[in-house]
Amino acid sequence: MDTAHLKAFLKIAESASISRAAESLGIAQPSLSQQLLRLEDEIGFALFERSARGVTLTEAGHVFRERARQILHATEQAVADARHLRNDARGQVVLAMPPSLARVVGAPLIEELARQAPSLRLRLVEAYSGAVRGWLEAEKIDLGVLYEVHPLRHLATRTLASEGLVLAGPPGRFAADAKVEIAALAAEPLVLPGAQHGLRQLLEREASRLGLAVTVAHEIDSLDTTIALAERGVALAVIPRSIAALAQGRISTARIGDPPLQRTLALARNPSHVLTHASIMVESLLGRVMAECLAPIEE
Repeated sequence: MDTAHLKAFLKIAESASISRAAESLGIAQPSLSQQLLRLEDEIGFALFERSARGVTLTEAGHVFRERARQILHATEQAVADARHLRNDARGQVVLAMPPSLARVVGAPLIEELARQAPSLRLRLVEAYSGAVRGWLEAEKIDLGVLYEVHPLRHLATRTLASEGLVLAGPPGRFAADAKVEIAALAAEPLVLPGAQHGLRQLLEREASRLGLAVTVAHEIDSLDTTIALAERGVALAVIPRSIAALAQGRISTARIGDPPLQRTLALARNPSHVLTHASIMVESLLGRVMAECLAPIEE
């Protein structure tokens, strides 16, 4: 099967007539009919119902038409991207990441892209891992950053970095270089995100290994509110070290566990989604920007 056969099939579907399609393509009708027969023989089912009035798509033909369009679009995009490899990356890339990470790397990433790829348009979306995973599977976004990635069907992932977590409270609650064990943390009333959040699941998993359960005093899916509650001493919060660094002076923090508790950040893409030069550029720069932004904090 080649793209010429797919283009011929789509032209026949559009014209609802082999003769009209042949005329439009500038080839003989018997030749086009043979191409169609070879295509149907190759895939193993009829694509059209024939009649004296022309042809109409079968149910399988309707499905095949959509896939054929996607294949041709991907092929055309691949050719265009290959031609632009020596030029600036261009087009739009949709990247989704958790709000905590966007606060740290969002602005530096956009600044770096503006410098290195001025023709590229990045749409940055903040969302929690569950939503990001769903958008990737539905091919609504090009790239997504996920926390605590386990084997995912239909998605290709690669580890970007590991990020430390800290226990946060009001100023003066924790001394410099303070450390708390998981067992002690489990005894504290905490402000944590909802049960679907990766950070919450990580803490509950670590506590469960010790035969303990975390105490959720307040279930909050807002990072700003979480930090405000920790600052006021309403409850302690578990947050990324990178976010704690941004809130320095408003809160005090303690490392969790020994070795320190960490979570993994991974970049994910859907292999069935069109791969573009622009998305490759964003992926490359994101890894570099994350290393530059997170490494000094994690040292």
